[in-house]
Amino acid sequence: MSNEDQYYDDMPTILTLTDEDDVTYQFEVIDELEHNGEHYTACLEYFDDPKKALEADPVLIIFRMGDPDEEGLNTFDVVDDDEEYLEIGRIFEKRFEENYFDDELN
Repeated sequence: MSNEDQYYDDMPTILTLTDEDDVTYQFEVIDELEHNGEHYTACLEYFDDPKKALEADPVLIIFRMGDPDEEGLNTFDVVDDDEEYLEIGRIFEKRFEENYFDDELN
């Protein structure tokens, strides 16, 4: 892998979403998974300004991919059902621990 390839692998995946009030938000995609026929994306709010990023309280936001809109673009629904959020959140948490913390324990 070249240094340039490594640079692009380290770049965050930014998801830009516009709500029904035409307000745009940006999220950094942390992980994605398929579960029970649904596609889920774990995100944190993304800030262009590093100072704002450090000041913000990180909150895990889980989106479920919805049906495409009339233009054929993917839609994302916030998982706001407590039971579903906890179930999917536990799966993401386990994946985070396996991917990011197992190496530190060895």
